[in-house]
Amino acid sequence: MGTLERTETLAHRLGTSGRMSIKTIGGLLRVRGIDGEEARMTVAYRIRATDHASAERALETGRVLIDRGPGSLEIETPERRLSSGLAWLFGGARVSADIAIDVPWGTRVRLETMSGSIEAISLIGDQKYRTVSGDIRLWGLGGIVEAGSISGSIALDRGGDLRLRCNTISGGIRARANCFHGMILSSTSGGISVIGELDPAGDYRAESISGSVSLTPLSGVTAELRTVSGSIVSEIEHRVEGGRGFWRSIVGDGRAAFRVNSTSGGLHLLAARPEDRTVAASGPAASGSTESETSGTSSPAPATMADQVTAEPEESAPAESVESWNPEETAESQGELAQDEELAVLQALERGEIGVDEAAERLDRSGRQGHVG
Repeated sequence: MGTLERTETLAHRLGTSGRMSIKTIGGLLRVRGIDGEEARMTVAYRIRATDHASAERALETGRVLIDRGPGSLEIETPERRLSSGLAWLFGGARVSADIAIDVPWGTRVRLETMSGSIEAISLIGDQKYRTVSGDIRLWGLGGIVEAGSISGSIALDRGGDLRLRCNTISGGIRARANCFHGMILSSTSGGISVIGELDPAGDYRAESISGSVSLTPLSGVTAELRTVSGSIVSEIEHRVEGGRGFWRSIVGDGRAAFRVNSTSGGLHLLAARPEDRTVAASGPAASGSTESETSGTSSPAPATMADQVTAEPEESAPAESVESWNPEETAESQGELAQDEELAVLQALERGEIGVDEAAERLDRSGRQGHVG
């Protein structure tokens, strides 16, 4: 077995308020907001095959699919359209891809992956991020942000002014921003941490079964906790009301209301540190979703990156590629075998053949086996 590595790049005019979506099974998805109207995408392929010719054939079959139009860009890896299969395998070759894309920072973004990880930075358009077992890492965002994962963690740092909705089952949630204008956070067993100013006009809710919730308020807040066995613990000056089962803690003017529901977890009010006050380069949070779907319009047929050169030259710059081939024998690692098993579980979950609890149990068992030795 050898390894073929190829990097392909593509530029496409998206406009300042276009929309972009990416759907994959695995790999790293990275999106960054930039000035201008052009989107620039880089796909780094890695193909393991018996020989160079087999790797090339697998790449042609497994190349990323692109639908593009005026102000829109939709990217999908072929295995998302397969109804069965253990991994992204073509003719006995294994194809994997990492996707990085720079888009105008007002672009409406939707990223979906199963076992892959997501990274996003410097965006202010409406954003949605979804993964099953991968982590979601966000920096310098504004606007309306939604993020969800089953077993992965969600981290937002150096946010600007935004509305935030996050949910995860076993992963944790950490969010730090200049000012939140609304927030709904949910985690079954993972912890939740919030740092920032709370706009008094916003709605703020956090739910956790067994995980604890910590709040570092940079403005006045009334924190309410409904719990079976937890309580409020504060390291800052506050006024406490209520008792077992329902607690209320008032900090400063108490104008914003932060409501927490938990079974056994508690609420911790933490004192702000100098580094907790952050200023991010982002626009104000939108008052509502700006995305509008137009029905009845036909979308172009899926195109590979090679097709872009002649399909629409006035909109898309020619694709460029860099390639290397390593013919040395490389044994299939235990980690790669574990990834195959994880992908099978995730695909079964997506098709509705198993439930979330069974998927989480299988993923945990597969992870332990992948780390043996």
